[in-house]
Amino acid sequence: MKLPEILREIVYPLTNLTIVFAMLFFWLLFLLVAKAGLIGIWLLVLLAPAYFRYLLALLEERANGRPAPVPSVEMFAPADSLWTLTPLILLALLIWSGIWLEGTQYAWAAKIFGFLILVIAPASLGILAITHSPNESLNPMAITRMLRVCGADYLMVPAIIIGITGILYLLAANGTPFFLIDLGTSYQTLLLFTLTGALLHSRDLAVDVYIEATGGVAKDKIARDLETNRQQVANHAYGFISRGNRDGGFAHIFDWIKKESDVHAASAWFFGEMMKWESKDAALFYAQTYLSHLLHHEQESQALKLLSTCIHANPLWKPAAADRQHAIELATKFQRHDLLASLRN
Repeated sequence: MKLPEILREIVYPLTNLTIVFAMLFFWLLFLLVAKAGLIGIWLLVLLAPAYFRYLLALLEERANGRPAPVPSVEMFAPADSLWTLTPLILLALLIWSGIWLEGTQYAWAAKIFGFLILVIAPASLGILAITHSPNESLNPMAITRMLRVCGADYLMVPAIIIGITGILYLLAANGTPFFLIDLGTSYQTLLLFTLTGALLHSRDLAVDVYIEATGGVAKDKIARDLETNRQQVANHAYGFISRGNRDGGFAHIFDWIKKESDVHAASAWFFGEMMKWESKDAALFYAQTYLSHLLHHEQESQALKLLSTCIHANPLWKPAAADRQHAIELATKFQRHDLLASLRN
């Protein structure tokens, strides 16, 4: 990444109103916890996991070049997305080990250990956000590959975080009010996750940052989990559509597709799944949007295959009006006269 890009990423959390709102929202909640006494301990049990869920969601969206997420009620569900608790558990172990070592002759080891954790944290967090797998996020081979692929740019992330730590320390030493130091720390934490996401996005690593050396078992598990999640979304959408709420059903599907790292694969999967339903009307309606996506991204072979499937299922089917001429040109280019007859009628 070039210097202007790095500077832009450093100020990015402060220029995005959604992130500023989220930072202030969680900062105020943590302030409430600190002043709530014993009740604050119970509040912290709900707040800390939600905070890390938001940070990982922010990293994932940044890595995929999507808008920053808004904190939601679902993030406060205690048993939801347990993989997001991994950073919280590691942070607790780090603090405990630091306290334990601080009282011994190995106090210096605590500082070295903390520094090493900071250096590898962006790689581990990036892998966790992409794979949703705690095992992969701690896999030395996956972390090593992440470091190798990112190259020297990777050092930017821990260097900036360490630099901000130094600035906050100097500000505190010179009498800066504590609440400003606390806000600065919140910004620093958000920056760790947004910088990591920006680094992944700059290297186009959001889909395959860890696969090479992690083994087939992990790949199979991730594939199974993805299939399960997609099926749940499809089933939920089918419930809406079968009751006449087509808009609600497709909104559910489109919201899910936006979250996937491979939008092309997700779109193809949902079309194939809907073609299995008793009525193919929903699939053919969805195909108009899917075809627009393929044409926009110049995926000609997939678009041609989709046209053929839809017209075979219903000879009266047509692309959306805005895409019709493009579809005719595509069929003409590949001399698909069987498709042209239906498209021109």
